[in-house]
Amino acid sequence: MRWLPIGSWEPHGGHLPYDTDTRIAIALCHACAQPQDTVLPAIPYSCSFEHRGLGQVVSIRVAHFAALLTDIVWAQSDPLVIINGHGGNQVLGSLVQEWNADGARVLLLPDRAHWAAAYQAAGWDFGPHEDMHAGALERSLLLYLAPETVTSEIPADVSQPNRPYFSASGMHGYTVSGVIGYPTAATAEAGQTAWNALTETIRDVVKGWK
Repeated sequence: MRWLPIGSWEPHGGHLPYDTDTRIAIALCHACAQPQDTVLPAIPYSCSFEHRGLGQVVSIRVAHFAALLTDIVWAQSDPLVIINGHGGNQVLGSLVQEWNADGARVLLLPDRAHWAAAYQAAGWDFGPHEDMHAGALERSLLLYLAPETVTSEIPADVSQPNRPYFSASGMHGYTVSGVIGYPTAATAEAGQTAWNALTETIRDVVKGWK
């Protein structure tokens, strides 16, 4: 089995690194892969158009992103697990369905339910929709996985659960700081608990898929 981490390079509220999503995806692959598996090099850029206007961002056009990943998928002789760390990559769901219909064997993880379970394990009364970017989960995970990458200054929480024009306006229609969520709720302990729940779920799903 092979594993492919996909991340992004985009602003994370000034308190987390630009490659937060990539770091998390890589760590998940290495934590969940079996010794005989192969973890492919990460894709560090993806579809991040929603972050335009909030700082530096590298975003790949959807058609180019799809073409790159399609070439990678068809170069594999083993089943492929894609670990997507960036919520903006909605196109991945459709691509995976198309690849599998054409005869590939690809699994896309984590899904929204898996992220929600991580929030629940951490004991928060909000989930991935409310805490969508640079909030409690991402800060907590990096406080646990790579604390040296997290600034000590915590930005203010931004509560914007209703985002009816998000696809048209992007992040800057709902936040000035680049945060949508609750970074003040983050702790390393919560990060470890959420991480354990997430990795356990991924391992179980992959084991069942085999």
